[in-house]
Amino acid sequence: MSKQVNDNAYMLIRLHDKGVKLAIVAARDMGLKGEGNLPTYENMDGIHIHRLYENSRDMFLFPCKRLNRILEIAKDLKPDLIFCDQELNMRLALLIQKSLKKPIILMVEDAGRIFSGESYNSRKMKSIMSFFGIPHGSKFWSWLCEKANVLITCSPRDQQILGLLSKHNRPVFYLPWPSYIPSDFECASTRENGRGIYIGSLYPFKNTQEFEKTLPLILEKSKTQQFVVVGPGPHAPIIKKLEQRYGEAIRYVNHLPRTEALRLISNSHYAYSPVKIGGWGFIGDCWSMRTPIVMTHNDNYVINNVNALVARDENDLVVNINRLFEDAKLYQKLQTNGYEEYEKRKADVVGDKLFSILTKVL
Repeated sequence: MSKQVNDNAYMLIRLHDKGVKLAIVAARDMGLKGEGNLPTYENMDGIHIHRLYENSRDMFLFPCKRLNRILEIAKDLKPDLIFCDQELNMRLALLIQKSLKKPIILMVEDAGRIFSGESYNSRKMKSIMSFFGIPHGSKFWSWLCEKANVLITCSPRDQQILGLLSKHNRPVFYLPWPSYIPSDFECASTRENGRGIYIGSLYPFKNTQEFEKTLPLILEKSKTQQFVVVGPGPHAPIIKKLEQRYGEAIRYVNHLPRTEALRLISNSHYAYSPVKIGGWGFIGDCWSMRTPIVMTHNDNYVINNVNALVARDENDLVVNINRLFEDAKLYQKLQTNGYEEYEKRKADVVGDKLFSILTKVL
């Protein structure tokens, strides 16, 4: 948890500004967001962050390691509830609950996937589960999430099944994934007319191996002159190999500071995401920068031809990218509608909605 890498941080700062007392327990690594470690302690705009674990994997597998210290922090804070961000942290939340006897509010990216087994039974998702050294079976995860007293899902498609996700009268809420742009940030004054971009981690569960097939098609059959990929992960060699093949037409960067990443999005002609699960932060950033995005999956999060373009296959991807070069009205429509979506998902707006949920729960 850090303002450097998490839009959720600004949602929590909004809660703090509204008078909610918070203490955060986290890991020191930046996970899939970047390289290096964050400081063990940080005062984030009045919120105390205690990074007690080496990494996210350690936090999941060995939550007992720092439990005594966590309970000392809780003793000073006297919390009314335990807010758990993501199902990976539920084991720790349950240990804390055992001592504090307080309700757990669990926020997940996509509850429908967890309870249907769609997330954790797929080959793509098993890769990240193997990385963490944790069970693949969907029953384990649904069982774990069912122990939460309140469930928050950030997936728009779950709005249609909130009743089905509720069990034993457990409240279930929808909360949009937050997006944050610094108030002093200035978008690029011009766009590189021939540039496409992707920013995000390069892991199998993100489906970024798709780039091996699609980027050559994009460069050879669309009006794209350069495609930039920013992000770490085991699929980076795919991009580097394409970089050797196509020269300056492919550019790979392992990591960029957030403001530089936003500026790169703002002066690119379009964005393309192959992601099947997650990737909502990148979508929100594209909407905020008024950069149209083309997707090959994740169509439950967007409305095709309204705030994004969704391709049926690789050839349709090229067709849709060329539409963004040839149809000015479509381009402007996607810019306008995308920015309207961003305004619904501003961190302050989402923070206010979360405050309302907390008020209802308490």
